Amino acid sequence: MFIRRRSVDASIDPSGQHTIPMTDYRFGSWQVAISRRPRAKEDLARRYDAASRKWHHITRRYGLAAAYRKSLIASGVAAALEEVGPQSEVLDCGIGSGALSIALNSIIADTPNIHGIDLSSKMLARAASEMQLTGLMPDLRQADILSMPFADASFDVVMAAHVIEHLPDPQLALKEMVRVLKPGGMLLLCTVRRSAFGVLIQMRWQTWAISESQGIAWLRECHLDDIGFQPVNLGAFAGQASTAFWARRPGESTHIPEIDAATKTRGIDP
Repeated sequence: MFIRRRSVDASIDPSGQHTIPMTDYRFGSWQVAISRRPRAKEDLARRYDAASRKWHHITRRYGLAAAYRKSLIASGVAAALEEVGPQSEVLDCGIGSGALSIALNSIIADTPNIHGIDLSSKMLARAASEMQLTGLMPDLRQADILSMPFADASFDVVMAAHVIEHLPDPQLALKEMVRVLKPGGMLLLCTVRRSAFGVLIQMRWQTWAISESQGIAWLRECHLDDIGFQPVNLGAFAGQASTAFWARRPGESTHIPEIDAATKTRGIDP
């Protein structure tokens, strides 16, 4: 008796118990679903190391600066930081070249203390260079969003742009983001949404394409308040290829609502 051993692609996570759904077709009583295993962290870091050289071109091509500014204003994140003042603490998860943090700093009066993490060392170097050009001196660390080197309740705002869709289980990252968020603090996410352009991103990077209902459900399961969202326009070619989600961690004396009783949600039906 011969047993054929199946080789494991080094670019995927061999220990992963989750897969990322790619497509789902229904034909009467038949259902055909296609999913992919996520990239291993090491492979993802290598790919972003390689992409770091041209990432500023991608930022300009899709107008990320303007798109992020609109989302930061619409979400109320910018206004919330204005209330906190110059001592506000911001964490940018998967900071990349720093585009989201740079956009935030451009629309508020007082520069916050910005901290950033990324798996890619070369992206961190790019972020340091790009952010210093705008007068920012961030605290940058090479770290995993699933296990961040920060104490509980450290930040007034925790944000991530196009990060959690790379993960086999985005909820684990959301729980870690909520852990380091102060009571009353705000969470902001930009994720690839289900669209024609989103399919291209899925094929290229093996990511989730996250629907509005899925993103909202994940935020509710983290017991967050004031959930809202809006599409993010990334230009004529990509269109509304992303969604910005935002939510607030309840304060210490705030009752945590049940998932199906979140009546304070903005932009969605409970």
